[in-house]
Amino acid sequence: MNLFCLPICLALLIFPVTATAAEISGYAEGKGFLYPERTHGHSPSLEGWGTLFNKVEQRLGDAQLTGSLRGEWLSTDDQGGVLDPADRHIRRPPFSVQDLWLRLPLSPDVDLQLGRFQLGWGKTDGYSPADAFLPRDLTDPFADEKLPLWAVRLSGQRGSVRYEAVGSPITTPWRLPVLGSRTAPLNGEIPATVTLQERDSSPPVPGFGAIRVLATMDQWDVGGWVRAGIRPSPLLEFRVDQAMETADGLAIPVERRYVEEEGVGIELSRVVGSWVIRGEVAGLFSRDRELGNAVIGALSAEKGFGDGTLLITVAGNAIDPPVDEILLFDRAILPALITAWTRTEEWGEWKAVWSVGLKRGDGLVKAELSYNLTDLWKLAVGGEAPYGSGAGGFGALDAARRLRMAIRRSW
Repeated sequence: MNLFCLPICLALLIFPVTATAAEISGYAEGKGFLYPERTHGHSPSLEGWGTLFNKVEQRLGDAQLTGSLRGEWLSTDDQGGVLDPADRHIRRPPFSVQDLWLRLPLSPDVDLQLGRFQLGWGKTDGYSPADAFLPRDLTDPFADEKLPLWAVRLSGQRGSVRYEAVGSPITTPWRLPVLGSRTAPLNGEIPATVTLQERDSSPPVPGFGAIRVLATMDQWDVGGWVRAGIRPSPLLEFRVDQAMETADGLAIPVERRYVEEEGVGIELSRVVGSWVIRGEVAGLFSRDRELGNAVIGALSAEKGFGDGTLLITVAGNAIDPPVDEILLFDRAILPALITAWTRTEEWGEWKAVWSVGLKRGDGLVKAELSYNLTDLWKLAVGGEAPYGSGAGGFGALDAARRLRMAIRRSW
């Protein structure tokens, strides 16, 4: 990482500008989780999670430097080493660099961004095949948290055409919950007498490259993208040949394997009355026999209601995968229907999400309500209730039903 950060340091040294005052923001948050079901003996009914986040934004003339650091405490065993700058270890670190990037305007219409930053091409609370290659942290499987990338991004606009090119020189893999715990998505596939022993497999170093182009044509927004590189979602290798008998049953080592995957996609959107309709189709290609190819499509409809938004998404894969789709984490829920309704009120905000796996009928109901105690303090309560077949991506988490409460102080 030191070599990758070198261009940022050099830019700060040679960029001939006068820095203005930095903007500092952040929050401290404490969360508690209550799990009514206790089907896994080593998974407690009560869990705690504390977070301290600080962000600094500095203007350097026309350029911008942003950095943020997050510190966390978890009462479970889902944490790893003290600091993991590239998020390449299998456990969530107590300290994480969430932002460390510099944006430089190369011209009035072209920007260069380099460092560590978030990338997103899809719609929050929906499903987009354009976002499927991005790494996620499933330590909390209901949070759908994207991991930041070490990357270089060139973005610009010429007339009605907008473009973006991204190069990530190092792979950031998906982070999975402890296999065998209540939050692991494989519980429906693992007998109670079997224990999975995870091995910290090193992901390959090279990352991926992607290009996206968007344009406005009459009443339509059209776009396309291509991507090539390492697929960050791992394939799990269950080493049955190395299984051992223990006092608790059979222990099977599990390794992670990462393969190359290419993708190409197109997207269309337009306003129809008071709705925004979006459609996406992507072809994903791999020479790996366990991953195979995929043709994933998504259709969504979004409508604003004052200070609220309703988003309905249907997504599916036209090609059956060679293995059970629950083992392909970025495709485990397909085909699926996702309905999300969010709204901001004078006193706070609320959110309700209902997701359904259309193949096995399993689903997930999420609800959250947050109340503004003051301008700086916020109280949030909510819960998640997965249900249905344990062979589905949602139903596999049925033991993770929970209620949660959080209090946050921002600055």
